[in-house]
Amino acid sequence: MFKELRYWKVVTFGITGLIFAVCLSCLALTQQRQAERETSTELTIQVTASRTLVKLPPKTPDLVPVNCEPTESKVKLNANTTSPHKAENFTWQVPVGRLKGKNREVTWDLSGVEAGTYTATVEASDRHKHTASGSITITVVECPSERPDPPPCPTINVACPSKVESNGTITFEAFVSGGVPEIIPTYKWKLSAGKIISGRGTRKITVDVSGVNQEWVTAKVKVGGLNPLCQAVASCTAETK
Repeated sequence: MFKELRYWKVVTFGITGLIFAVCLSCLALTQQRQAERETSTELTIQVTASRTLVKLPPKTPDLVPVNCEPTESKVKLNANTTSPHKAENFTWQVPVGRLKGKNREVTWDLSGVEAGTYTATVEASDRHKHTASGSITITVVECPSERPDPPPCPTINVACPSKVESNGTITFEAFVSGGVPEIIPTYKWKLSAGKIISGRGTRKITVDVSGVNQEWVTAKVKVGGLNPLCQAVASCTAETK
């Protein structure tokens, strides 16, 4: 009788311990899954860019890049979020340049900025007020450059008489020789005194100097249509008696 009672006590205690151990295991698993769910609600951001190196052309117009091909100055930025909920309210900030767009994807225009390294940052939130931020660094360089060799430039001269009666007229004539034969030159004249009475806008002008009180009359011509690197101005001075 006592042996059977002791046997049932041992069996009952063993089953109770097993149930208790199983409950502890279930509780630990529940807590682990709860922690995983809590972790999964966090919002994270990874920022990507269409390029991280921007090569800008030389700022001086008459310089040309050397062993460097300029890239597009605009960079597309994208905020990739991970969250069980949809992220919204994206706020971007950049130290230089201009931003276009307000959502997950924006365009960063870096044209005209100085060479350097710049960081774009973004902050976002979801409807459960979880927030996160991310950033990406873009390097801007200016292509090395050099001044190109000037093209064949013409020689410009202006002919005029050395002396002329102060109550008469003076003829000034521009001569353009050499250079690129395909150019079609234009002529813009400027006088120190007198008045153009014929030939305005052509290579030969006639100037009325009647009533001029100055002892000298200078006509300066600027020849258009030439390469910007070529000398385009010449002049001639006549003495009025």
